Amino acid sequence: MSQNSPMERALRLAAITGLKATYGPALISAAQNRPERQALAMAAMGEMLIDKLPFMPSRSRLPLLIPRAFAGYWTAKQSLERDGQNDPNAAAMGAVVAAGVAITAPLVRKALRVVLGLPDAVIGAAEDYIALKIGSQAVGLSMDDLQKIGLEAFHNMVDKAGPLAEDIRHRLEPAHS
Repeated sequence: MSQNSPMERALRLAAITGLKATYGPALISAAQNRPERQALAMAAMGEMLIDKLPFMPSRSRLPLLIPRAFAGYWTAKQSLERDGQNDPNAAAMGAVVAAGVAITAPLVRKALRVVLGLPDAVIGAAEDYIALKIGSQAVGLSMDDLQKIGLEAFHNMVDKAGPLAEDIRHRLEPAHS
């Protein structure tokens, strides 16, 4: 299987989805310029931040493992369909790959913490970069493209949230007679 085969791309996307459940769907949506791409970009950025919090449970625990498996399935299926292929077994392989990565990644992170003495957040940031690099290559986007999509999504959210925040502030102010 060549590195650029549809199956290879689909399984690479499934693998990064095992790291962050939102990465595969966000990258597929961005590459296909789907309407939900900004919402998924915001979800991916949120997951990127939340993952660094010390109280977050391991992605290998069942409540976080199941969404990764489903997202790996969906991501592999969408990636192959984008390449004109329809192989239901490949989508199932995507789920298994995502779950396998989700189970293995925390062990690798722990080993790196112990061996290198690096803080978990630093290792997590490196993991994010590697996952985004691999994923962006799989869907044919550059890291600059991802930055533009992320900034566009962020600014769009700020534009929508600003008036809402102002309305809430106004409603909470004491009434002036």
